[in-house]
Amino acid sequence: MSVGPAHSFEPVHTEPPGECTSLKPLLTIFLAFTVIDHGVPLATYWQDVNLRVILEKRPRTLVVDPYCGPGDRPWTEDELRTLREHGVKPVAYLSLATVGEHQRDLYRLTRSKRLLGRPDPEWPGDHAVRFWERAWLDALRAKLKELRDLGYEGVFIDVVDPWSRDWYVEWFHRETGGDVDELKGRSYRALEELLRTARDLGLRVYVNAGDAVFDRRLAELKDRYGFGVVVENVVADEEGRPTPGNVFEAKLRALERLGDWVYVFEYGIDPERERNRLTELFSRTDVEEVYITSPDHDRLGKAAVPPTALLKRPGSTMGRLLKLLVA
Repeated sequence: MSVGPAHSFEPVHTEPPGECTSLKPLLTIFLAFTVIDHGVPLATYWQDVNLRVILEKRPRTLVVDPYCGPGDRPWTEDELRTLREHGVKPVAYLSLATVGEHQRDLYRLTRSKRLLGRPDPEWPGDHAVRFWERAWLDALRAKLKELRDLGYEGVFIDVVDPWSRDWYVEWFHRETGGDVDELKGRSYRALEELLRTARDLGLRVYVNAGDAVFDRRLAELKDRYGFGVVVENVVADEEGRPTPGNVFEAKLRALERLGDWVYVFEYGIDPERERNRLTELFSRTDVEEVYITSPDHDRLGKAAVPPTALLKRPGSTMGRLLKLLVA
């Protein structure tokens, strides 16, 4: 089944240009961003997975929970092969500093090795874990190889910023006596070990930055290991309300520092309503995409992408046209 990309161009300015307006500014005005729902650069689909929908919409890279595939069971080697044969690169979700009860093998290990910590008050079924212990890091490194061998082409590393959660900081202090700075240091050391392992295995890596987006150390690691970065809730908060102006500006500055291979995840926003902020985001940063989905990641979302994203689409008619125009 072949489904072509669905493009919906959204002009940012509708006044007719003057006679001497050059072509490149005209492109910037009329192609500030495009909304697509097929062939999305990076998408997530963690719950209630429907393989048919994936093959119809064909995101170029798809982040999935390895334990929650079609039929609410772990993804199989055959299913991952089917994704790759249809041009979809599968990427596995993996958390650094927490573990979910549904991650049966990892959860059993944390209990048997006494690594399990306080329940996550925000995500029922998840728990803090003594991620700085060798037993946990070895388990994650082994899991990376297992995921690679199963057919995943990359890994999406989440919860790399446990120091941003008050409940986690309190638990860490009770466990170790350490403070926020100690927790942050251990987090970065553990992350770097996973980055080295993933690189050696040939896996693409995406890091959900969280509050680490504001740390220059994350940018330094990105330069060293070449991973993609995901930043959530730049335009709006978890409830879909616009982020305060100072927060929006701070995140834009952080995104400017991170350079390319950066993605923004938003939940339930209306691209038309947030046109001004999206336009400013794409004009000031090298963000590849703003992915818009549901908070539960229970469906494939749509994406706002800059015009440069169309240039990267293999065989895209619009991409060929833009190349001619820009040239």
